[in-house]
Amino acid sequence: AGLCRPQLNSLMVRAIDLHTPPTYVAHRVPTPITIDGDLTKPAWSAAAWSSDFQEIRGADAPADARPPAGCRTRLKMLWDDEFLYIGALLEYDDSLGIVATLTERNSPIFHADSDFEVFVDAAGSCHHYKELELNALNTVWNLLLDRPYADGGEEYSGRVATPGAPRHYDVAAQRTATRVLSGALNAAGGGSWSVEIALAHADTLARQPGAPPPAEGALWRINFSRVERRGAINWVWCPQVVWEPRARRYEGKVNMHLPDAWGRVRFAGAPGGGAAAPPPPDDEAAQLRRERCRVAAFAVYYAQQARREASGAFATELGELAELVDAEALTCVDEVALVGASADAFAVVARAGGAEAEVTHRRRCAMRDEVP
Repeated sequence: AGLCRPQLNSLMVRAIDLHTPPTYVAHRVPTPITIDGDLTKPAWSAAAWSSDFQEIRGADAPADARPPAGCRTRLKMLWDDEFLYIGALLEYDDSLGIVATLTERNSPIFHADSDFEVFVDAAGSCHHYKELELNALNTVWNLLLDRPYADGGEEYSGRVATPGAPRHYDVAAQRTATRVLSGALNAAGGGSWSVEIALAHADTLARQPGAPPPAEGALWRINFSRVERRGAINWVWCPQVVWEPRARRYEGKVNMHLPDAWGRVRFAGAPGGGAAAPPPPDDEAAQLRRERCRVAAFAVYYAQQARREASGAFATELGELAELVDAEALTCVDEVALVGASADAFAVVARAGGAEAEVTHRRRCAMRDEVP
C-alpha cells in the first residue's frame, strides 16, 4: 500500500496518536520516467494512490468547505537516484472549472489560477524548505522559504530577485508536465487534469545541510495542496493541524506554511518480491520515541508563541506555560527543558530514551538519536 502509519503501542496517548503524520511509501523505479503528463504509463501502474485530499483544516473544516465527491484530488510517488516523481489527478464537478491564465514563469499561481502545490522539507528542520506551484498550462513558480512566514521567513525565488542576488533561488533539473484530460480551460464547470513532476534531488537538498539523501528507509517531510478560486478553496493531502494553546486543543489552520504539520514520504525498494514494503530503518519503539519528542517540543513552541503574543515576552520557565501547553504531550517524554530562554528567544528540548527533539523560537527543528 502507498499509505501507512506505524503500529502504535499502549504508550501512545491522544496527542501523539491523533497527530502522527501520514506516510506515503514511494517505491524505486528501475528506469527514469518520461515526464509528459501521462499517468497511464506502466511505471505508475504499480504505485498506490494516496488518500483523497481534504480541506486544509481537516476535521475542523466547515461542511460546505470540504471537497465534494466530484472534486477528488489524489497522487502517487515514485523515485530513483536522481528524482522524486509525483503524479497527481485533479477532478472537477459542475460547480468548479479549471482556470489557467498565467504563462510567465514564477508567477504566483494561486493568485489567479487552479493551482497544484508541492512542499518539501527534506531535513525536517522547518527551515529552507522548497515549494512548487503549477497550473494546467504547466506554468511553474519555484521558491525557497528560509523559515515559515509566521517566524519571520522570506521568499527566495526568481520572482523577488535576479540571479546572483542574495534572495534568488531557482531549480536546475526539475521537470514538469500537465494534461487536460476532460473539459476545457477557463470554461464552465467540470473536467480533469493531470500533473506529472520530477523533483531533482539536487534541487531539493540544496541549502539544506543535514538533509538525508534518498535511500531505502529515508524519510522526508512533504505535503501537497490544491488551491482554487484564488485561495477560497484549499484542499490538501495532510491537513494542517497543530496545537492551539488558546483553545487547549489541536486545531486545523488555513496555513500551508506549518511544516511541522506536514506528512512524510518514505523511500522504499522496488515493488514486488521481498522489497515491496521494507521495514523502517529502525524499530517501532525508536520511531515512537522520536515522534513523542517532536510533538512535545512543538507543544511548548506553540505555547511560547501564545505567551509572547499575550504578554510581549517568552517564558523563561516551563511552569509559566502550564495553562498553555499540551500537558498530555509532555507526559509522553522523559524530559522537557527550556534552553537559553529569555524574553526574546528560547529553545525547547524534549528527550525520550535515546531520542531528542530541539525546537527554537524560530521553529527550527533538529532531531537527534542516541543522545546520552
